[in-house]
Amino acid sequence: MIRWLFQFILLLALSLWVGSIAFFSAVVTPVIFTVLDRPAAGGLLAQLFPRYYQAGALCGAIALVALLLLFLFDAGSRALRFLQLVLVLIMLGGTLYAGWWLQPRIHQLRGERTSAPSAEQREDAERRFQKLHARSVQMNLGVLVLGVAGLGTLAVRKKA
Repeated sequence: MIRWLFQFILLLALSLWVGSIAFFSAVVTPVIFTVLDRPAAGGLLAQLFPRYYQAGALCGAIALVALLLLFLFDAGSRALRFLQLVLVLIMLGGTLYAGWWLQPRIHQLRGERTSAPSAEQREDAERRFQKLHARSVQMNLGVLVLGVAGLGTLAVRKKA
């Protein structure tokens, strides 16, 4: 059968997803904050994040389709496929939540931190920004960890 093709697509989608998270978090973001001042760095990241989350959602959707096809047509371990499916669904949910709910609110609060009319409103915006930013970082880390675990499950071999 064409199990190998579905398996390859799953491996590629998860690898690209996990690799992009690791590269963006460990290389791109720190370099941007090193090279640019804080407001400019924040502005650049605000432009990059929608594409970053779109790429993650695309990889997640592709991985999900490949897993569903493997679940339906592969004679291998159903329990392993179910675990992989759960991991990808949680990852995709985290990516969609961070990209389509958190990120727009963080972007809005980023502007309010400096443009709010009173110092109290600016401090409130800063507090809310920091809280949502921390949640976004946690979601990103969670998706990364689950992605590494998902890749690990692909290394499991069937007994001959």
